[in-house]
Amino acid sequence: MPETPPLSDDDIHQRLTEAIVDQRLLPGTKLVEDRLGEAFGVSRTRIRQVLIRLAQEQVVTLQPNKGASIAEPGVDEAHEVFEARRVIEAVLVQHFVDRATPADLKALADCIAAEEAARKAGDTATVLRQSGRFHLLLAETAGHRTFATFLRKLVSRTSLILMRYAPRHGAAGPRGGCRCEDHRGLLTALRGARSGRLPVAVAMQRMTDHLAHLEASLCWEDNAQHASRDLATLLRPATRR
Repeated sequence: MPETPPLSDDDIHQRLTEAIVDQRLLPGTKLVEDRLGEAFGVSRTRIRQVLIRLAQEQVVTLQPNKGASIAEPGVDEAHEVFEARRVIEAVLVQHFVDRATPADLKALADCIAAEEAARKAGDTATVLRQSGRFHLLLAETAGHRTFATFLRKLVSRTSLILMRYAPRHGAAGPRGGCRCEDHRGLLTALRGARSGRLPVAVAMQRMTDHLAHLEASLCWEDNAQHASRDLATLLRPATRR
């Protein structure tokens, strides 16, 4: 059998980011360079560079003499993230309406269907992944590369916020994921705006309201749990659905 090619730094970054978005790496989890190097089959030096990149994206905290750990966002930071998302995603909705094709609208509908199926199956990781993917698909179609880049980072930070502050059994879904009905309502507004039946402002407001509802559903007490499984297990590639 041919040898598996070594992981690139981008591969490692993606694997770690996926583990955060899927809520496998919880706030406060220690990221020991030696153990990460063993898990990915690379040197500590390369791991350190990826951790620095993640720290710049504010999903990892680096402390002298303490090493790296998954960030534990405070309440003020959490509110700032949601405020930023409301501003950015309202603009992305406007650009999406200008550019979207029927295929783009179908891709969002398929994403919602996958999220609903995963929710019924109790597959929390897939629910969270599809929930974030809905927002990222919209951003990619919008064609605003700067805001799309910002949003990818904000989605990762949002996952940490949801893990830390989501009610245990809240209406927002497993560990605080977006609600499918909110996404369906938003998709209806996007279709209406794209066809000219609704003003674009209606779809923009629907996005703003959706994010505000998600923020309002959170419990501003620290509900985080710390991971106890082995890092190598936590960092296995996510199963795609």
